[in-house]
Amino acid sequence: MLNSDIEQVDNNVNKKVLMTIFGILAFTMSLYQLIAVIRPTFSPVEHQAIHLVFALTLVFIWALTSKKNTLFKIIDALLLTGSVISCIYILINFDRLITQAGIINTIDVIIGTILLVVILEATRRTFGIALPILIIISILYVRFGYLFSGFFYHAGIEWPRLITSLTTNLSGVFGSILDVSATFIVLFMIFGGMLDASGAGNFFIKLSMAIGGKSRSGPAQAAVISSGLVGSINGSAVSNVATTGVFTIPLMKKAGYSPKMAASVESVASTGGMILPPVMGVGAFVMAGITGIPYIQIAIAAILPALLYYFTVSTTIHLHALKHDFKKVDDSEIPSVKETLKEGFHFLIPLIAIVYFMVSGMSVMRAGFWGVIILIAVVVIRRTIETKNYVLTQEFWNFIKEGMISGAKNAMSVAAACAAMGVVSQAFIMSGLAFKIVYFIKDLSGGMGLLALVLTMLISIFFGMGVPTTASYILVAVIGASALTELGFPLLSVHLFIFYYAILANITPPVSAAVLVASKIADSNYIKTGITAIRIGLPGFILPFLFVYHPELLLQGSPVEIIAVAISSFLGMFMLAVTFEAYFLKEINVLERIIAGIASLTLMYPGVFTDIIGYLLFGGLLASQIYGRKRLVSYENKSVM
Repeated sequence: MLNSDIEQVDNNVNKKVLMTIFGILAFTMSLYQLIAVIRPTFSPVEHQAIHLVFALTLVFIWALTSKKNTLFKIIDALLLTGSVISCIYILINFDRLITQAGIINTIDVIIGTILLVVILEATRRTFGIALPILIIISILYVRFGYLFSGFFYHAGIEWPRLITSLTTNLSGVFGSILDVSATFIVLFMIFGGMLDASGAGNFFIKLSMAIGGKSRSGPAQAAVISSGLVGSINGSAVSNVATTGVFTIPLMKKAGYSPKMAASVESVASTGGMILPPVMGVGAFVMAGITGIPYIQIAIAAILPALLYYFTVSTTIHLHALKHDFKKVDDSEIPSVKETLKEGFHFLIPLIAIVYFMVSGMSVMRAGFWGVIILIAVVVIRRTIETKNYVLTQEFWNFIKEGMISGAKNAMSVAAACAAMGVVSQAFIMSGLAFKIVYFIKDLSGGMGLLALVLTMLISIFFGMGVPTTASYILVAVIGASALTELGFPLLSVHLFIFYYAILANITPPVSAAVLVASKIADSNYIKTGITAIRIGLPGFILPFLFVYHPELLLQGSPVEIIAVAISSFLGMFMLAVTFEAYFLKEINVLERIIAGIASLTLMYPGVFTDIIGYLLFGGLLASQIYGRKRLVSYENKSVM
């Protein structure tokens, strides 16, 4: 018994030491990333290697804190050592690796193999088995391509050349995808961590309840608003669900929403945060870097589609609340908008500042850096007003420490996944598969734009399952965007199209990562929740096709054209919600539901003739509902008398 107690004490001490080391390294990583913005010392590839060694080290130290079995601890320690050795080797031999690129060295092959193994395992630890399986299949395909025939045939590449091409030749792992993580993404992860540590998350949830809480669907509307705001910043549907869902899902269930409905609303709303300007989960910044289109142009173009998405989700849940006669939340439980803003308006200042900096032409990295600095400044000013000498208190240093550590913790998993996706991207290029996919899309579609879009949609969703959205977007953009632009689709529309479906993979079966987390919080059936989420989130799957064929939805065209298309699209989405919920001003019958569905399709389909049909059907259904509702009220009054 005594030995058991001693062992437990030792485990607790070891865990505390490891957590301390993790905190120091995570804080150092965030500090390095911030300093690198204003005083860049290393080349882009060296910077990526430093970013990666921090991330991999943190992943395996974090794993060690949860291990009790000695064998697993030894394995994690070996993986940790391999991470440090391989990345340090890259840094020490950087000049030689640059000048002797293509020359195969035995040590390079060994180091490259170690690096691939630790990246595979780090990705598995943070994102599950799906991405490592994809990487292994990609590597094996490059090696044994000669075993295939037809479309997938290629000559195959020997192991030494294959391994070095993916690692120590400073391509594959070290490339555009990891560079995005080391420059754009990490800074906004730090910004998100600082926001969370400052208490901004609670402010956004409280503000959402204050804005949307008074309607019949108040708790669900609060979930939609808060998840949209938080999701736009943190760039992860899964972490968004985990952050806001613990508050909003119980609130919805208390108001009368079934567990599956509450979980579905939260997962769909959290997923949509990444399409919501101005931040778009850093997607707009990444897209600007890839396409060369100015950030502000991307953010402005994304406004109407994002509003359409959230308008339809909000309409669906409101009609659901009316149909099931949910009661309003008591006024005493709804915060005052004025008081809420008075308490937390300063949290909005850094977001406004970032947008201003980007519009002014500042680089994404510097905008993110100054966003962090301004956030710290406004928190210090606000807290100093309340508590003199705030910067000398433990609370201030805890805010800085927790924010920096949280940012690095979020960034570590993304960095590992981006390195992994770099391997997949390079494997596709080496085998020639990337070029074949472009040809495949063009050939199989037979030049038909719609079919090419459908194929690209499927590819985007496939790569988005179990993979960080930004990484999967970059990969598909690299291998598939050119096929659509060659068919005549505008560059911005194509990239937003790919980005949307990479995001929507979070609610797409069989993985549905956001739904999985939400269903666990709500204690609902995963399969049923996923089906409901698809139904609520269907507008998101339709929207990319709308703005590809309706560039007016991306605010391109004359004001009259933009307004006309926007009105018909919003009305079409409203009719889609009516169709699914079978409720308008009152419950609708089968015939009315069919009419609503046809009206929805005709209003969303481009063309004056289809719009006229849609408006007529909408008007007829509205008149029928008004007349039916009057009769129902008259009948109820007679029954009372």
